[in-house]
Amino acid sequence: MEVSELVRQARADANLSVRALAQASGVAASTIHRIEQGELNPTVALLERIVEASGMRLHIETQVDYAASVLGLARSIHEDINRGDTSSPVRRAAELAHRFHHADDHTRRRMIAAEPPTTGDLRWDAFVAALAEWLAVQAGDHVPRWACDATRYLHFGWWVTPMKAVRAWEYAGSPASFQHRGVYIHRDSLTNV
Repeated sequence: MEVSELVRQARADANLSVRALAQASGVAASTIHRIEQGELNPTVALLERIVEASGMRLHIETQVDYAASVLGLARSIHEDINRGDTSSPVRRAAELAHRFHHADDHTRRRMIAAEPPTTGDLRWDAFVAALAEWLAVQAGDHVPRWACDATRYLHFGWWVTPMKAVRAWEYAGSPASFQHRGVYIHRDSLTNV
């Protein structure tokens, strides 16, 4: 939920006018109006003050978002592995790639810049690095240094899809960033969301 919507909703739920909420929170009515219009982003402290004046408590929560960055993807893959789920990571990587391609340049760099923690499986660690390199190359950006670390390469071939019948297709369609790490997955698996 956007901050502007949150303030509008809190005010509406309390049945307060902008002026009444301003008076109760000690914030100028023009400031509340600008926040509700999306013209001003308040600090957390100011937002908390406004929300509390409407009789509510602000609760901020974080959660792993696999499509926010390669760091989030690696963390979610780690969770998937612990649950024994090996089918979700590719779909999640495709969603990350989709979001990456629709982001601005600054957001794209942020999405691949931070070195992700290990997934707990060398194969998936190589996969995440290959994905980061592939995305960087497609965007015409620099490959993150962490993605070139020796621990992000396999010394054996790994087909992400275990079906032997599609291995030739997977090999032929694997982006170079995946192939030189020993990871084989067709690019279509990463672009079809």
